Amino acid sequence: MIDIESLELEPLSEVSLDRECVPFDFADPPCDPIELAHRMVKIMVDANGLGLAANQIGFQYRVVAFRGMPENFVLFNPKIVSASDETMLLKEGCLSYPGLYVKIARPVECRVRYTQPNGETLTQIFKGLSSKVIHHEMDHLDGVVFYSRASKFNRDAALRKWRFYNRRAKKK
Repeated sequence: MIDIESLELEPLSEVSLDRECVPFDFADPPCDPIELAHRMVKIMVDANGLGLAANQIGFQYRVVAFRGMPENFVLFNPKIVSASDETMLLKEGCLSYPGLYVKIARPVECRVRYTQPNGETLTQIFKGLSSKVIHHEMDHLDGVVFYSRASKFNRDAALRKWRFYNRRAKKK
Protein backbone atom coordinates (compact mmCIF):
# COMPACT_ATOMS: atom_id res chain seq x y z
CA MET A 1 0.00 0.00 0.00
CA ILE A 2 0.99 3.61 -0.45
CA ASP A 3 2.58 5.43 2.48
CA ILE A 4 0.30 8.31 3.45
CA GLU A 5 2.58 9.63 6.19
CA SER A 6 3.97 12.30 3.86
CA LEU A 7 0.52 13.86 3.47
CA GLU A 8 -0.16 17.05 5.40
CA LEU A 9 -3.84 16.33 4.93
CA GLU A 10 -5.56 14.15 7.50
CA PRO A 11 -6.64 10.87 5.86
CA LEU A 12 -10.39 10.48 6.16
CA SER A 13 -10.38 6.70 6.54
CA GLU A 14 -8.21 3.63 6.44
CA VAL A 15 -7.25 2.48 2.97
CA SER A 16 -10.27 0.68 1.55
CA LEU A 17 -10.23 -0.55 -2.01
CA ASP A 18 -13.33 -2.71 -1.83
CA ARG A 19 -16.04 -0.08 -1.42
CA GLU A 20 -17.35 2.67 -3.63
CA CYS A 21 -16.07 6.18 -3.05
CA VAL A 22 -18.32 9.18 -2.42
CA PRO A 23 -18.38 12.31 -4.59
CA PHE A 24 -16.11 15.18 -3.64
CA ASP A 25 -18.37 18.06 -2.54
CA PHE A 26 -17.07 21.37 -3.89
CA ALA A 27 -19.87 23.27 -2.08
CA ASP A 28 -18.62 21.96 1.29
CA PRO A 29 -15.13 20.56 0.53
CA PRO A 30 -13.67 18.10 3.05
CA CYS A 31 -10.21 19.53 2.24
CA ASP A 32 -8.59 21.96 -0.17
CA PRO A 33 -9.02 20.33 -3.60
CA ILE A 34 -5.92 22.02 -5.01
CA GLU A 35 -3.76 20.77 -2.12
CA LEU A 36 -5.23 17.27 -2.48
CA ALA A 37 -4.49 17.35 -6.23
CA HIS A 38 -0.86 18.39 -5.63
CA ARG A 39 -0.38 15.70 -2.97
CA MET A 40 -1.87 12.97 -5.16
CA VAL A 41 0.36 13.87 -8.10
CA LYS A 42 3.43 13.95 -5.83
CA ILE A 43 2.65 10.54 -4.33
CA MET A 44 1.93 9.08 -7.80
CA VAL A 45 5.16 10.44 -9.26
CA ASP A 46 7.27 9.46 -6.21
CA ALA A 47 5.87 5.90 -6.45
CA ASN A 48 6.56 5.85 -10.21
CA GLY A 49 2.90 5.18 -10.93
CA LEU A 50 0.82 6.02 -13.97
CA GLY A 51 -2.29 6.70 -11.91
CA LEU A 52 -3.58 6.96 -8.37
CA ALA A 53 -7.07 6.90 -6.89
CA ALA A 54 -7.80 8.82 -3.69
CA ASN A 55 -8.92 5.68 -1.84
CA GLN A 56 -5.45 4.19 -2.36
CA ILE A 57 -4.16 6.78 0.12
CA GLY A 58 -7.09 6.73 2.54
CA PHE A 59 -9.45 9.32 1.03
CA GLN A 60 -12.80 7.76 0.09
CA TYR A 61 -13.60 10.47 -2.47
CA ARG A 62 -14.03 10.18 -6.23
CA VAL A 63 -10.69 11.69 -7.21
CA VAL A 64 -8.02 10.27 -9.52
CA ALA A 65 -4.64 11.48 -10.69
CA PHE A 66 -2.83 10.17 -13.74
CA ARG A 67 0.15 10.98 -15.88
CA GLY A 68 -0.60 12.69 -19.13
CA MET A 69 1.41 14.28 -21.88
CA PRO A 70 2.52 16.99 -21.43
CA GLU A 71 0.84 17.48 -18.04
CA ASN A 72 -0.56 15.38 -15.21
CA PHE A 73 -4.33 15.30 -14.69
CA VAL A 74 -6.39 15.26 -11.50
CA LEU A 75 -10.05 14.47 -12.06
CA PHE A 76 -12.65 15.11 -9.36
CA ASN A 77 -15.92 13.17 -9.62
CA PRO A 78 -15.01 11.67 -13.02
CA LYS A 79 -17.70 9.95 -15.01
CA ILE A 80 -17.06 7.94 -18.16
CA VAL A 81 -19.71 9.26 -20.54
CA SER A 82 -18.83 6.89 -23.38
CA ALA A 83 -16.18 4.35 -24.31
CA SER A 84 -15.14 2.77 -27.58
CA ASP A 85 -16.08 -0.79 -28.42
CA GLU A 86 -12.52 -1.32 -29.63
CA THR A 87 -10.26 -2.59 -26.84
CA MET A 88 -6.55 -3.10 -26.24
CA LEU A 89 -5.11 -6.00 -24.26
CA LEU A 90 -2.11 -4.93 -22.20
CA LYS A 91 -0.53 -5.89 -18.89
CA GLU A 92 -1.64 -3.72 -15.98
CA GLY A 93 0.01 -3.23 -12.64
CA CYS A 94 -1.17 -1.38 -9.56
CA LEU A 95 0.59 0.57 -6.82
CA SER A 96 -1.63 -1.21 -4.29
CA TYR A 97 -0.49 -4.66 -5.51
CA PRO A 98 3.26 -4.29 -6.15
CA GLY A 99 4.62 -6.86 -8.57
CA LEU A 100 1.22 -8.09 -9.81
CA TYR A 101 0.79 -7.69 -13.57
CA VAL A 102 -2.29 -8.97 -15.38
CA LYS A 103 -3.38 -8.75 -19.02
CA ILE A 104 -6.64 -6.81 -19.16
CA ALA A 105 -8.68 -5.59 -22.13
CA ARG A 106 -9.72 -1.93 -21.81
CA PRO A 107 -11.40 0.50 -24.25
CA VAL A 108 -9.00 2.28 -26.60
CA GLU A 109 -10.86 5.57 -26.14
CA CYS A 110 -13.19 7.14 -23.59
CA ARG A 111 -15.01 10.41 -23.09
CA VAL A 112 -14.92 11.61 -19.48
CA ARG A 113 -16.77 14.38 -17.67
CA TYR A 114 -14.93 15.63 -14.60
CA THR A 115 -14.28 18.63 -12.39
CA GLN A 116 -10.85 20.20 -12.16
CA PRO A 117 -9.36 21.12 -8.75
CA ASN A 118 -10.41 24.75 -9.38
CA GLY A 119 -14.08 23.67 -9.67
CA GLU A 120 -14.42 23.96 -13.46
CA THR A 121 -16.25 21.05 -15.12
CA LEU A 122 -14.95 19.72 -18.44
CA THR A 123 -15.61 16.86 -20.84
CA GLN A 124 -12.58 15.42 -22.59
CA ILE A 125 -11.63 12.47 -24.79
CA PHE A 126 -8.73 10.29 -23.65
CA LYS A 127 -7.08 7.73 -25.94
CA GLY A 128 -4.67 4.83 -25.68
CA LEU A 129 -2.81 4.42 -22.43
CA SER A 130 -4.65 7.39 -20.87
CA SER A 131 -7.99 5.63 -21.49
CA LYS A 132 -6.62 2.43 -19.95
CA VAL A 133 -5.36 4.25 -16.85
CA ILE A 134 -8.66 6.11 -16.38
CA HIS A 135 -10.61 2.84 -16.52
CA HIS A 136 -8.21 1.27 -14.00
CA GLU A 137 -8.52 4.21 -11.58
CA MET A 138 -12.30 4.37 -12.02
CA ASP A 139 -12.43 0.72 -10.95
CA HIS A 140 -10.72 1.77 -7.70
CA LEU A 141 -13.35 4.46 -7.14
CA ASP A 142 -16.09 1.89 -7.73
CA GLY A 143 -14.56 -0.63 -5.30
CA VAL A 144 -13.50 -3.03 -8.08
CA VAL A 145 -10.11 -4.76 -7.81
CA PHE A 146 -8.32 -4.37 -11.15
CA TYR A 147 -7.42 -8.03 -11.65
CA SER A 148 -11.09 -9.02 -11.48
CA ARG A 149 -11.39 -7.48 -14.99
CA ALA A 150 -8.99 -10.06 -16.46
CA SER A 151 -9.99 -13.36 -18.02
CA LYS A 152 -9.95 -16.25 -15.56
CA PHE A 153 -6.90 -17.72 -17.31
CA ASN A 154 -4.85 -14.48 -17.18
CA ARG A 155 -5.97 -13.66 -13.63
CA ASP A 156 -5.19 -17.10 -12.21
CA ALA A 157 -1.79 -17.29 -13.94
CA ALA A 158 -0.79 -13.82 -12.73
CA LEU A 159 -1.96 -14.44 -9.15
CA ARG A 160 -0.09 -17.78 -8.96
CA LYS A 161 3.12 -16.11 -10.15
CA TRP A 162 2.64 -13.13 -7.79
CA ARG A 163 2.01 -15.37 -4.75
CA PHE A 164 5.01 -17.56 -5.63
CA TYR A 165 7.38 -14.58 -5.76
CA ASN A 166 5.90 -13.04 -2.61
CA ARG A 167 6.41 -16.29 -0.69
CA ARG A 168 10.01 -16.49 -1.93
CA ALA A 169 10.68 -12.89 -0.95
CA LYS A 170 9.34 -13.46 2.59
CA LYS A 171 11.68 -16.46 3.08
CA LYS A 172 14.79 -14.38 2.34
